[in-house]
Amino acid sequence: MGKNRKDDVYGMLGKYESLFVVSGKSLPGSLVFESLNPFPGYYDHQENDIKPVYLYVALDQEYSVFDIERAKQVVKNTYDWHFEAAKGKIDLFGKHYDVVRLRHLDSFDQLIPIQNEFLKAGLKLKMSSSGKGKDQKGFIKLFKLFHISKLGKGIYIDTSEEFHAYLVLPRQLSWEEFVDTTLKVRYNWESTDFDAAIGGFFIKGELKEMVRIYSKNVSLEYLSTLRELYLTKMKK
Repeated sequence: MGKNRKDDVYGMLGKYESLFVVSGKSLPGSLVFESLNPFPGYYDHQENDIKPVYLYVALDQEYSVFDIERAKQVVKNTYDWHFEAAKGKIDLFGKHYDVVRLRHLDSFDQLIPIQNEFLKAGLKLKMSSSGKGKDQKGFIKLFKLFHISKLGKGIYIDTSEEFHAYLVLPRQLSWEEFVDTTLKVRYNWESTDFDAAIGGFFIKGELKEMVRIYSKNVSLEYLSTLRELYLTKMKK
C-alpha cells in the first residue's frame, strides 16, 4: 500500500462503552442499545461538541458480515439514506449479544424502518421484556471494512470517517496491556486529547495489530509522536 493510496481493508475494533437500552423508539419488544459517548477519552473533555448517535440493534443469533451487508442494501434500496451498518458483538449485563451497529443516522425516526427492512432481509431481532436500562459498561467488538490511506510509517488515516486514524503496533496487546499502555501514554502526553480503541486489520493478506485513535488533530507529526510513545510504553 503506497502513501496516499486509498484501500478498503477488513478488520476488528474492541472497546468499552457506556450503553443504555433504548425505550419507545424501536419496534415494540425489540432490544436496541445506545451509546451516548462513543469516544470517552476525547469527549469527556469536549463538552461543546455534538455527540454522534451510535445504535446497536440486537439480533436473535449471529449473522455473517455478508448477511448484514445484504440487509443494509435492502434498506438502501428502499430509502435514500446514507448510514453505516457493521457486524458487532456486545458483552453486557453478564450476557452476550450479537448486534448490528448503526451509525450516521439522521434521527431516531429511521430506526423502526431500518428494523423492518432487516426483518424483510432475513435478520431476526432479539426481543426483550426489559425496560429502559441504566448506564452500563459493555465490551463491544466490531467487524467491518476500514477505508484507509497510508499517511506515514505505521500510520493510516480513515478516508470515510473524520478524525479517525490507526497506529500499527508490532504485536498484539491483551486488553489489560492495552489499557495499561494507554494510561502510560496519557500520563506522558501534553498535546490535545484523544480516544483509543484496540483492533487489527488485514493489509495485503497480513494481519496488522493497531490502535484506533480519535482526535481532531490527525496530522502526521501528532500521530507519529503518539505512535512512538505507544511503542516506547509497550516495552516497559
